[in-house]
Amino acid sequence: MKKAIYLALILFLSVFIFLPIPVFFAGSHTSSMIEHTLNQKIQVQLPPTMQVSENPLGERRQLLYSASLNDDTLLLRGYIQIWQLEDVEKFLTKGKEMSSYDFYSYTLNNVTVGNFNGLLNAWGASFGVHTKISGKEFWLRKSSSSEVLRIAFLTSNATFSEAQLKIMSPILTSVRWDE
Repeated sequence: MKKAIYLALILFLSVFIFLPIPVFFAGSHTSSMIEHTLNQKIQVQLPPTMQVSENPLGERRQLLYSASLNDDTLLLRGYIQIWQLEDVEKFLTKGKEMSSYDFYSYTLNNVTVGNFNGLLNAWGASFGVHTKISGKEFWLRKSSSSEVLRIAFLTSNATFSEAQLKIMSPILTSVRWDE
């Protein structure tokens, strides 16, 4: 009996020690989200492991505001930005045509997130034989305005992990953008 308890304890500890944190605690991020206020206009809830850096912008044209996101635990990074764009679809299509990325996947679909309508630009790109990056970019239009909120999630893999996908939904549904 003691042998079984010791074996169970050793098995538990080895699983706890050797499994990567994002896999073992994948669901724990959503229960302890932290509210952030960005640019005095945007409220969003993010995992406690996600770092936020507001990026100062020089001369502003189309990009009005930018904050970088980075989560080393989830291996996820991204941006929350405010853009001044009349035609988002045209902007994204032209950007793809001019890009030096080698896209292996690229979609542009209508999306609704909370009270916002917009576009979801999901893509994957290769940089040589061994380097891939994937993106999910939500471009959400502010009603009766040419301002667009870009919430971009990026990973250095060919696809997003289950833990990465799982955290995107509560982040998106928490977004509040003052009129």
